[in-house]
Amino acid sequence: MHRHAGLCQCLLVRQGPAHVSLDAAQSDLDAPALIVIPAGTVHGFGFRADTQGYVLTVDLERLLTVAPAAQRAPIETLFTAARAANLGAESPLARRVAPLFERLLQEFREPDSLHTPVGGWLACSALWLIAAASAEETPAEFALGLGRERLRRFRLLVEQRFLQHWSVARYARALSISESSVNRLCRGSGRATAFDWIQQRLALEARRRLIYVAGSIAAIGAELGFADPAYFCRFFRRHHGVSPSAFRRGLGPGTDG
Repeated sequence: MHRHAGLCQCLLVRQGPAHVSLDAAQSDLDAPALIVIPAGTVHGFGFRADTQGYVLTVDLERLLTVAPAAQRAPIETLFTAARAANLGAESPLARRVAPLFERLLQEFREPDSLHTPVGGWLACSALWLIAAASAEETPAEFALGLGRERLRRFRLLVEQRFLQHWSVARYARALSISESSVNRLCRGSGRATAFDWIQQRLALEARRRLIYVAGSIAAIGAELGFADPAYFCRFFRRHHGVSPSAFRRGLGPGTDG
């Protein structure tokens, strides 16, 4: 298991099975399959010897500078949530995206590839197709540009401010919409309330840091904005069903740390 702090990844499995772990979720996939990994997501893979496919790793901020204006928001939205999905044997998405990944691979083998914009254009085209297909799976009201754009802005703001423990009301003010509108956006996307979304993001970060940061539990809690270590432990147990110390030891729920 590992994570990339500043890089996003998209994997297309073209042949064979794959097992993927994305934070707390586990998935068994059969080709063709797609895996989307936002920056910071703790992930791991298990591939069989005959599994084949493509791995696209991007600096999203840099990539968006070369993306056409119409592609930027969908690509950015694509990397707001980790996902892993089987596409189906007759998937039109796999049929369209695979040649772009193959052409991108060929482009990177060219001696001047780092000095031309072709690789960026190909990557943006592939990711835009994937983003468009992913958007079709959201509830009908989020096919509307305004709802999707507001949700995208909320997600990005949560990424920037969740460590500061902003209230839902403060997020709403920053977005210039009502608190009830923020909650409606979150519920409409198939998630819980805005408060639950923010808390889940904080709980995910706590899990990640307990895995990858060697500091004490109290120090990690303080980094996450919890002045009281006992409150941090209660928060973690509420979301993960186990105390932080038991989680670190790899013990099951019900074991006190």
